[in-house]
This record gives sequence, structure tokens and C-alpha cells, in this order.
Amino acid sequence: MSTAAQTRPAAAQETLHRCCLIADGNGCRPAPLPDTLPQECGLPAAEAMLPQIRTAAMMIAAARHDFTAASPAVFAEEADWLAARILLLRVRTVRAGIGLRFVLETANRRAAAFAAEHRLPFVPAKFVPEPKTRRDSLLVLDCALASDGIDRGLVENSRRLAAQFPHFYRR
Repeated sequence: MSTAAQTRPAAAQETLHRCCLIADGNGCRPAPLPDTLPQECGLPAAEAMLPQIRTAAMMIAAARHDFTAASPAVFAEEADWLAARILLLRVRTVRAGIGLRFVLETANRRAAAFAAEHRLPFVPAKFVPEPKTRRDSLLVLDCALASDGIDRGLVENSRRLAAQFPHFYRR
């Protein structure tokens, strides 16, 4: 796991921890887990074990929905899922192929609006292009959540991340 202290205009100095999120996101079929993760990937975590991300993505999508009309077959878009990840995982950097750049711009706007409505802190995530293509189900994220850098396995890593999420859905 790599860590790096970074100063951002909208945030105090933070220590970032790399996370390799195995994301099922908006897919109707989860992708099979890879046999091994790339070395530079960071600590693995499973989105399927973080239902708060799904909740936030649906709430973000619902903010745009016209409830007088029928709901679409796919309710939340990719940018809704990424916005939820940015907020809950406190993502500061998304390392991905160039195709995700415009999705990230939309996700940052949606995350900012959701954060303002729910009085959550928000720092927009930056995009860092990756030279090699990764599987669609793997997201490499630099996050501002606490971590001791020890890989305790997919289940325990995910559990420890979830324990740090804000409780935006309680009123």
C-alpha cells in the first residue's frame, strides 16, 4: 500500500491510502474476482460489502428523477456510483483509463450537490490517467480514510472502510 501526504486547495494536508475497489456498481452481473491484483493496486476492498455506496448512489440518482414519470430500467448512472464512492471513501484521486475522465467530472458535480444537501464534507477527486488498461471491475483510488496499510483480506478491509463512512442517511 502506498501513502502520500498531499496538500489540496480545498482540504488540509491529508495522508492518502491506495485502495483497489472491486466494484460491481451498476452492473447486473458481478464480474468474477481476479486471481491476483496488481501490486500497485493497494488494499483490496469489495463494493458488494459496502451497501452504503449503493444507498448513496441511489439517493444521488433520485435527486434527478421525476417521480411523476415511470422509473427507468437503470436508475443510477455510472457517475452516480462514482459520486457515491468519492463521498464515502473520501476519494481524492481516481486512477483509470481516459474514458472515465468525463464521468469523473459529472460525478464530482453530483457529489458536490449531494454533500451540500446533506452537510457532508466534499473535496473533488482528481483524475490520473493510467497507461495500462485495467479490468472494468477494478477501481484504483487514493482515499483519505485512515488505514494502517496492513492487508487483512477482502472482508476485513471492507469492514474497516465501512466503519469510517459518514451516516448521511440518518436524520
